[in-house]
Amino acid sequence: MSSVLQSTVGFVAPGLNWDRLKFWGIQSGVSLLDQGLTSGAGFLLNLFLARWLTAESYGAFAVAFATLLFVSGYHNVMSLEPMSVFGPANYAHKMIAYFRAQIKVHFLLTALLSSLLLLGAGAMSTLGIRHELMLATVASALAFPLILFQWLVRRMCYVVHRPASAACASAVYFAALVAGLISMRELNRVNPATALLLMAGASLVAVLFPLRKLGILCTPSEPLVRCAELLRENWTYGRWLVASTTLYSVASQTQTYLAAMLLGLGAAGVLRAMQMPSLVMTQVVSAMGLLLLPTMAREYGQGQLPQLRRKAVHASVFLAAVASAYAAALALFAKPIERVMYAGRFSSSAWIIPVLALVPVCTGFTAGFSMALRATQKPHFDLLANAISAPVGLITAIVFIKRWGLGGASFSMIVGFAAYAGVFLVSFLRWRKGCELVNAAANLERVQV
Repeated sequence: MSSVLQSTVGFVAPGLNWDRLKFWGIQSGVSLLDQGLTSGAGFLLNLFLARWLTAESYGAFAVAFATLLFVSGYHNVMSLEPMSVFGPANYAHKMIAYFRAQIKVHFLLTALLSSLLLLGAGAMSTLGIRHELMLATVASALAFPLILFQWLVRRMCYVVHRPASAACASAVYFAALVAGLISMRELNRVNPATALLLMAGASLVAVLFPLRKLGILCTPSEPLVRCAELLRENWTYGRWLVASTTLYSVASQTQTYLAAMLLGLGAAGVLRAMQMPSLVMTQVVSAMGLLLLPTMAREYGQGQLPQLRRKAVHASVFLAAVASAYAAALALFAKPIERVMYAGRFSSSAWIIPVLALVPVCTGFTAGFSMALRATQKPHFDLLANAISAPVGLITAIVFIKRWGLGGASFSMIVGFAAYAGVFLVSFLRWRKGCELVNAAANLERVQV
């Protein structure tokens, strides 16, 4: 048995005991460290760009990065999500071959998505949109495959429960990004396009260690996993989420685009700057999700539905409580935080910081329920949640931004994510009730026999 497989299947002991609590405590801590390093790198990048660039230039970066995140959603549902669900359940005994096939799928998919970004940049040039935004979009297209390759490799580490390898990658990424930023500052080469290309270069350096640690760079010794088979499997799962990720982007990213259109690129930059403190808690929620999904998928495959349901409820309640406490802290210290981060450049908008902190409260409350339903291979619930939250986010963004400016954009985000959380709660409760009815019927049948 390979070391990767041992780390995948040998970590769970039945029952709740000290060894298990210790294991999950260490895993959670390392996962938070990993997410902290990644979000810290992004935080510093945005902080320096917001301080060094004009509001319009930083707004161009914000819009280009929002577009990159929008397109990355398709990579997430066609690669990362299926890998987290099917990897532990179906490929535990040939994980390295499975990872190699997923890498091939990754570069095929990102080449297609990067082409779409380049077409978008060409359309901007034709329409006469600001040159700096067009160049940033071209840079995002070139950087896209490598930035997401780091995401893919780090997710592989979580699939086999090796968050420490992911944390090492994040540490290298953090160091390379900060060093690159300082060098570009000294050379007076800081702009939205070079910042995106720097992210790609740092990502490439960061993945070398985990690729070797996972055994992917070694000579193949396991049966091959056919890419065509993998694409069909990914599509079977991800097709429900393709439309969902589009709708999710409408609910979460449309405020940035509308702020740029209705209020100017500078306003989009201010909105992104005010969002940065809340993204710290968003990364905490993401870290817990990365740990939960493979574990819940394995519990579902083993038929441990009661344990899966309990874990979902506990995770959602815990993350919502932590996020609420964080939002309260930001409300108390919003102005000092803005002065420390941006030297008072956006002081008139500092009140938006705690408002946007309510977004991770909603996502934290959703996390456990969402991961449980995805682990049971029911991604259509995600489509339902986004089908409701997207029009809510779009309509409120148009109305609120026209009425309240950047504050309206912030309120629109909260309303959209609140709708998303509400739908997942109802969906989870209905699924749980259905499971209980099935169990009751099965027990009754056994008694009668």
